Amino acid sequence: MGKGGDASFACKDTCINPGRQYTQIRGQVYDITDFALSHPGGAQLLALAAGRDATILFESHHLRPDVVTKTLSTLPRVKAEIGLCPDETFPKPLDSLVYTNIQQRVRAEILAPLEKAQGRKTAGRGGCQLDVAAVILFSLVVSCWYVLSPTIFSGCMLGFAGYWAGTGLQHTANHGGLCQSARWNEFWGWFGCDILLGKSSLEWRYHHMVSHHSYCNDSQRDQDVYTSFPVIRLDESQEWFWFHRFQPYYTPLVWPLLYAFTQIGDFINVLLRKASPGVQYLGVTNTEVLLYVFGKIFHFAFIFALPAYCHGVSRVLVPFLAYGLVGSFVLCWFFIVSHNLDGLQPNQLSKGSREDWGRWQIETSATWGNSFWSFFSGGLNYQIEHHLFPGTAHNLYPAMQSIIKDECFKAGITYNSFDGYLGIFSITSRMFSFLSNMSINPCKRKC
Repeated sequence: MGKGGDASFACKDTCINPGRQYTQIRGQVYDITDFALSHPGGAQLLALAAGRDATILFESHHLRPDVVTKTLSTLPRVKAEIGLCPDETFPKPLDSLVYTNIQQRVRAEILAPLEKAQGRKTAGRGGCQLDVAAVILFSLVVSCWYVLSPTIFSGCMLGFAGYWAGTGLQHTANHGGLCQSARWNEFWGWFGCDILLGKSSLEWRYHHMVSHHSYCNDSQRDQDVYTSFPVIRLDESQEWFWFHRFQPYYTPLVWPLLYAFTQIGDFINVLLRKASPGVQYLGVTNTEVLLYVFGKIFHFAFIFALPAYCHGVSRVLVPFLAYGLVGSFVLCWFFIVSHNLDGLQPNQLSKGSREDWGRWQIETSATWGNSFWSFFSGGLNYQIEHHLFPGTAHNLYPAMQSIIKDECFKAGITYNSFDGYLGIFSITSRMFSFLSNMSINPCKRKC
């Protein structure tokens, strides 16, 4: 679906040394081959930076720039005149005054007291034990129920368990924030995504972190925008087709198909292309590919083959479909509302916001709900907070909200929020209004 720009800014075949891995940050090329073994966030996260300009990834995923810059200074450097790939042209996080102000306050007002009281590291990772336990326990109970008694209802509940594992477990883990241990983050990221959700965590990391988080709502670099096209038109720069006039009505009917499309996309992207649309998998290892294959086998063996063996294919087919349809619907619904509202599109931002990474992330996202919804969505409802601090534990987002709101007020930045228990319905209504606006033929709009 659709064509996007190369969000990876990847180097081509002319690598400096094919046997080594390099990344580029602010024009400087670093050899990260040996650092993979000691990187605090783990080798998988560091691999996302291999072969590309990782300035945005680097600056947005670390809460302590002074510490990581010091670490960066210990890495082998390549001569300044040798470039790995084109320099990043998108605004950079640490050039944003509002972002650095918010970051400083989060360290001082949230992380420092936590470190003093609980001994938590100031990186902002970990502390989600209750969330993990709740997701795992719920998934275990529902999975056993589904295998022992596959019905439409148990299939629907398993679908919700898959959604919750995708948001409350794998999402934060694959960002590196669920646990303080990188190995546990990698395990829960794989288990929650590949096993419970049925989605490749390998594909997800490149799609979601390299593309979406760095360039939120950019129609050429954010896969969440251009891979939905032409079925769903989410940006005015995209071509309009006659069927788009009906997209406010058929979009919710497309959401349940995510699970099916995911299986096809994972196979093509991981095994055939070695790339998501616009993002090459330059740092991927054979182990990650094998984990993808094993994850798919285990997922379908548990979700379909085992109950089919026990009860017969005919009895399991409809509950299995209910699992995929319900989980996909909830996941799409809770995610699409956060970036697809009138006023959140890049062409609607001021020139100053388009040149400021922090402003861009704030003004292309929306937060909804409260801490209750955060528990059941893994912090996905706090999208503004999450886009500013993607590598931190999601249970810190409610505390971050007041700081970000205050700094937005000082800087004259619109903070889009739909607070309260019913916020999901208010933001959903706004989302459908946006889909309606995108359904209008641009020619008629100009007339």
